[in-house]
Amino acid sequence: MADQSRYQTILALVQANRFSAAFEPMKALVTDFPAQPEYWHLLSVILLKLGQATGAIDCAKKSVDLAENEADYALQLASALEKGLQLSAAKAVADNVVAMANNSAFHWDKLGTLFSAMSEHEKALTMYQKAVDMAPQRSDFRFNLATALRSNGQLAQAEQAYDQVIAANPTDFEAYNNRSHLRKQSLENNHIETLKTLLTKGFSDWRDEVKICFALAKECEDIGQYGESFSYLQRGCQLRRQQSNYNVDSELKAIDQIMATFSQQVIASSNSVSESNEPIFILGLPRTGTTLVERIVGHHSQVVSAGELNNFSIKMIDLVKDFAKHQQPPVPLDKYNLISNSIEIDFTQLAQDYIDSVRPLIGKSRHFIDKLPLNYLYIGLIMMAFPKAKIIHLTRQPMDACYAIYKTLFKDAYPFSYDLEDLGRYYLGYQKLMNHWHKVLPGKILDVSYERLVENQVEESKRMMQYCQLPWQEQCLNFHENTQASTTASAAQIRQPIYKSSVQKWRHYQAQLQPLSDFFRRNGVFCS
Repeated sequence: MADQSRYQTILALVQANRFSAAFEPMKALVTDFPAQPEYWHLLSVILLKLGQATGAIDCAKKSVDLAENEADYALQLASALEKGLQLSAAKAVADNVVAMANNSAFHWDKLGTLFSAMSEHEKALTMYQKAVDMAPQRSDFRFNLATALRSNGQLAQAEQAYDQVIAANPTDFEAYNNRSHLRKQSLENNHIETLKTLLTKGFSDWRDEVKICFALAKECEDIGQYGESFSYLQRGCQLRRQQSNYNVDSELKAIDQIMATFSQQVIASSNSVSESNEPIFILGLPRTGTTLVERIVGHHSQVVSAGELNNFSIKMIDLVKDFAKHQQPPVPLDKYNLISNSIEIDFTQLAQDYIDSVRPLIGKSRHFIDKLPLNYLYIGLIMMAFPKAKIIHLTRQPMDACYAIYKTLFKDAYPFSYDLEDLGRYYLGYQKLMNHWHKVLPGKILDVSYERLVENQVEESKRMMQYCQLPWQEQCLNFHENTQASTTASAAQIRQPIYKSSVQKWRHYQAQLQPLSDFFRRNGVFCS
């Protein structure tokens, strides 16, 4: 007979996000009662929260085998498969859940999140709409619908949905911030007074204050209130930075380690026999035009965009861990050992694992785009796995680049972005690394200047196509007509033709950004 008291105790730990504490007692419980599907299900949930996708998949399969038509268990299996980059299998399981009778609003919402994670954004939108239709009182379901509308370019509908979320739940502060970024606010139509009132009321969670500060900074900038905009932005950034244990020195040390590891000789010694020229990597610092270039190149008939993928680094890390595990003695893998041991892996295998993992996203397209900005850290590894890959690197005027990063509230990535000193120091490290890549890979990387691109779209677009060995197609100039979904911070901007208003935008804040421009000048970085 199952032990429900032990189960309830473990469930309380899970609900308190104490997943490490829940793991061992849950493992013991499934050992004692292996015929209980809900026990295998909860163990799968715990393992997935602990980042152990393989174990989570195995446990989820057991729960599904024991209770074949249970939507909750199937959804957990699909989630674990997605996290394990087994996308074809994940989609098949998710499609089976769609076909099940009597799905609840929760199930439709969960399916929306799953399909969104698998870049099935139109399908995700349909799932979220079903959830809202079934449970219109649930503002969290409507929030997800609004976000899907934004990703799919339905910006007016997204704003209306966010309005409804806020009306139903005035403390959904993320909805306020998302709404502010859907369009350029005007003097006649903005939310500034509402946002200012929220700031006077105080917050139980510092994250909520940060969101409202970033929303106010955006809306004040839109209507030309630059002094107020920066004061709110600085307040939000300082609060966000105070809550972080981030140390930029650790990342700069990692960059030095990358440069020391990847010499020209090491890269040339790659054992990869991959002939694939499918990947086009578009990379650089965030907010420098990577999404713009993705839309231009991705509007070509021979190219599909797979979005911002972590697949390459995940597959690389898996192979390095496997290599280190079989050394005598086994190699402990901190960040720096991971870098130094990454050159020991089978690069043909890395190329194949990566392509296999993205195949469900790209189909049989001749070329695909991987637009993860941080892939600039892995350029050496990319070229060792894919000697024929194309790499487009976006550059932008340093002060404009840094200001654009500083004013963006990232969810988890880019922790250097909330402090001007951190930002300046990281920029120097990034610049040093890119100089290194150009030195050890001469002629392999195409630099594209954001400023030159917006000034001469035709010439720069043709130059990119020539580098990618793609025949010129006029449709690439009409990138804003590309209907593919986008989940990036530029999701609203890319729906309009190219514009120049972001060039030299930092000048509106020249006094406030003086410490950063002085830092760059002292370190030989030219800021025109």
